Amino acid sequence: MSATARLGAFFGAYFAYVGLFSPYLPLWLNARGFSPAEIGVLISPMQWARVIGPPAWGWLADHVRGPQGVARVIQIAAVAALLVSLGLLTSLPFWPLFALFCVLSFFLSGQVPIAESLAMQASRGSLKRYGRMRVWGSIGFIVAVLSAGPWFDRVGIDWLPASLIGVLLILAVVSALLPGREVQAAAPRHRLIGQVLRDGRLRSFLLASFLMLIAHAPLYTLFSLWLHQQGYSTTEIGLLWALGVVAEIVMFQFQHRLFDRFSVGQCWVASYGVTAIRFLMIAFSGGSLVVIILAQVLHAVTFGIHHSASMALIRQWFPAQAQARGQALYTMASYGLGGSIGGIAAGWLWEAVFPEFVFVVSAGAAIAGAIAAVMGLRAAGQPTKTVA
Repeated sequence: MSATARLGAFFGAYFAYVGLFSPYLPLWLNARGFSPAEIGVLISPMQWARVIGPPAWGWLADHVRGPQGVARVIQIAAVAALLVSLGLLTSLPFWPLFALFCVLSFFLSGQVPIAESLAMQASRGSLKRYGRMRVWGSIGFIVAVLSAGPWFDRVGIDWLPASLIGVLLILAVVSALLPGREVQAAAPRHRLIGQVLRDGRLRSFLLASFLMLIAHAPLYTLFSLWLHQQGYSTTEIGLLWALGVVAEIVMFQFQHRLFDRFSVGQCWVASYGVTAIRFLMIAFSGGSLVVIILAQVLHAVTFGIHHSASMALIRQWFPAQAQARGQALYTMASYGLGGSIGGIAAGWLWEAVFPEFVFVVSAGAAIAGAIAAVMGLRAAGQPTKTVA
């Protein structure tokens, strides 16, 4: 099996887990009697763990020796996540459940950043080849979200924990198939942190990434609950989530043409403007199916283009011997700090103001992110062009 196929299988399994977790966990927690604010807190470990986990896992991955050392780091983390997830089968109260999610999220938090570094190495910087690997994550998400919606409508959302455990078992198996990588001599940790602090483009890159996940946090934590309150069924909610990922898949397949025409930097900045439009559409949709469908299609840009541009900038702006740690810093700033702070704030604003207000705040965060992105490109001197 080729390296592309093995990495594709890993991304497919990991994001199948996300396809169950993100859309349906809020519904499961709501069915257990937790409030929107409590749900925001319970989901936040998935993001908070990305503050601590990715730097630790990335440092380990950049320092292990041997062709299979990096892959082995992912394998250990995958098996540990599977074992911890067994606790979901018990009826844990709020704080023990929060603690379980903290530990589970720690073991999951470093897997994708390390796999991304393997994928970018295997693609040799080509976003076309990278997209062919990464698209399997989108496919895994779609398969999970589309199959789970009707399943939970039929048997009940109480089956979510067992479903999550089953997917984590698959993830542990496919992690054993990951390709190896001979790790270069690692740069000392303090040099990388010092470089980030001194380099205006890297500071702006991390700030913009943080703001992008502040913007997306209400989508990942409370969008399903909002749709449920608008009268959509579990199957319909799954279909709407899947629509966004289908648009993402199409973009991954054809994004190289866009990056051939425009610079990475231009596409990166544009994704923030589209994000602001997307969340304003949701905020003022009144639950309209047509508007929500159009907003979900924009996921092709707000995630697909933004993610690929970010991966290209990490490859170009971070030292070659610290790529895994560069991925980890990106994950920490965006999904870690941005996702967790944004998710908790969204739950509080939902109750303190009104539900739709959280999406207005999302649009504001995206606009602020666009400003930070422009500052980063100016610090870099000019927009960066990628290898197609």
